[in-house]
Amino acid sequence: MTTILRHPRPGFMWDWWAVDAHGFLVQFSCGPAPEHLLVHVDRVDAAAAWAEENRPAWFSRAPSSLHAFSCDGELPVYTRNSVPDSPLRLSDAPAAVAEVAALVELHKAVGDAWTVYLDEGWV
Repeated sequence: MTTILRHPRPGFMWDWWAVDAHGFLVQFSCGPAPEHLLVHVDRVDAAAAWAEENRPAWFSRAPSSLHAFSCDGELPVYTRNSVPDSPLRLSDAPAAVAEVAALVELHKAVGDAWTVYLDEGWV
């Protein structure tokens, strides 16, 4: 089944998270998200604000502890922008972020993939 994607904040950057099949936290930004996240948009916004304030290292140019992907534009293609030295597990994530990440579970581990296509579901 196809995952329907929408951009919850058109014209603005928007960060959201998922947990992959290995339990690692994955950060997505600047693009569409699974439609069911829209009903949780305030919680996702609050989690992003909390993370930026309390975990600036997650967003620095140095090697990240997250699997991080970004999307330019509205196409459902996310490209990896950093490779974690030691990925952050969902169980180690702060509650503000873990609660939101648990709303989107990736069916497979991110692994060594450099691009994630969301047009036919999570791959």
